[in-house]
Amino acid sequence: MSERSIARELEALLREHRRDADGGDALVRAVIDHARSRSPAERDQLMSHLLGLVAAETPELWPIALESLVRAGSEGTAGRLGELFASEPHSPEWADLVMVAILRLGNAEVVAQSREWVREELARYHAGALPMLAWLYREDRESALELGARFFAGALGARPAVGERLRGEIARHIPGQLEGLLAGSTGAVLDLVDRVASIDANAGRALAAMIAAALRDPAARDRFGTRAVSALGEAMRLRAG
Repeated sequence: MSERSIARELEALLREHRRDADGGDALVRAVIDHARSRSPAERDQLMSHLLGLVAAETPELWPIALESLVRAGSEGTAGRLGELFASEPHSPEWADLVMVAILRLGNAEVVAQSREWVREELARYHAGALPMLAWLYREDRESALELGARFFAGALGARPAVGERLRGEIARHIPGQLEGLLAGSTGAVLDLVDRVASIDANAGRALAAMIAAALRDPAARDRFGTRAVSALGEAMRLRAG
């Protein structure tokens, strides 16, 4: 299978799903189904082509290619994405999405290598690192809680290190933070808030208030589970003061 034929097949799938209003989900599933229909050798060629689209930040296609690679979960994908990440400069959006993809793939060695980069991004109060933190809660809870506590204490404290705009971005990311924390237990949410409060009481109250607001959303019970919402709601209200 030539590169040209692979590109033509992907372009045909893109045309077929161009009008979908689902954020690319159907197209990603179509790409994965297409890969599964090919021989092992052709599948490897397709995966390499997808990696090339990601590396080149090919307009329209690279986020679809990246999500297809993550969902397919081919052996060695995390390492190859890690090599791409380290190879040359890319756009901030690319760096954020690729790092989240690496963490989602859960390769222990690559996750360990990625942790320091996430630490540096959080130290810069880069809100795009919050989805990475959400995945780190799943892979390395203790380190992630430490990183999260420092970030939220600095961003939400009595003397915030950043402006009001970041508070709005943090609030938007709270549901994702909860998903990562609740992959372990409800206790992880309480642990994070209490760690933040031990550094800065104002920040602890602010974070608890944001979490309480997210739990009041009508969709929260479906997203996080009735038990988690019930267990955490009152605890967050008390911590918010």
